[in-house]
Amino acid sequence: MFEDKKTNSPQSKTALERPRIHVDSREAANRNGKKIIELLEEAGAKTIVTKLDFGDYLLDDDIVIERKTVFDLANTLTQRYLFEQLLKMKEAYPRSILLIEGYMGMLRKYRKLSPEALCGTLFNLAQANISLIPTIDFRDTATFLVTSAKQLLKNQSGAPVIRHKKKAKNTQEQQLFVVTGLPKIGPTLGDSLLRRFKTVRAVFSAQNSELMEVKGIGSETVKGIMQVLDKQYEGTRKKKKS
Repeated sequence: MFEDKKTNSPQSKTALERPRIHVDSREAANRNGKKIIELLEEAGAKTIVTKLDFGDYLLDDDIVIERKTVFDLANTLTQRYLFEQLLKMKEAYPRSILLIEGYMGMLRKYRKLSPEALCGTLFNLAQANISLIPTIDFRDTATFLVTSAKQLLKNQSGAPVIRHKKKAKNTQEQQLFVVTGLPKIGPTLGDSLLRRFKTVRAVFSAQNSELMEVKGIGSETVKGIMQVLDKQYEGTRKKKKS
């Protein structure tokens, strides 16, 4: 358990940590994406630009968010692939969020998109358990992202990391699947661990200090990993009464 030298409080490290937000490299390259990153950093978050297979923002290697402006949404709906894209994201990350940025009333002027088509799509997404979050503009989006990341940081203990549900097709996917079964290790950190230690066995055999050399892994994450690796298995089957 981490203890601060001045306060001896086990929660002091959490208070000092910066919430981490992974940003897809394509999102980081566009104009508003750059502005959002600046606002996140100003608000105290640590942004990590990387290539994400799904979504634009990954919070705590657990929750993925796809950001669409109202105009992006309209263009995507007319191209008829938004629903398929979000379902694939949902399959990889069950806690998926569609963030819609801007005033929805503007879509009434979009002739190619009927109100029925918009409402039908949003209802289908809700039925698929994809959360819909409206924001006013990129500033409001940044506020939502950093507030969410800070909330996750406060409640990080005991929160399970969601794993991919797709069956591994090759050895690399199987290796990543095994490593992402560790607490707080999602696909991004799983990839970083395997690149650092080369094999699954080496990841499981690594010392605490070695694990913390991997960017994005702190003492709380290491503590959770060690608990899973070292705690004696008690089984789930109930003993028969004699």
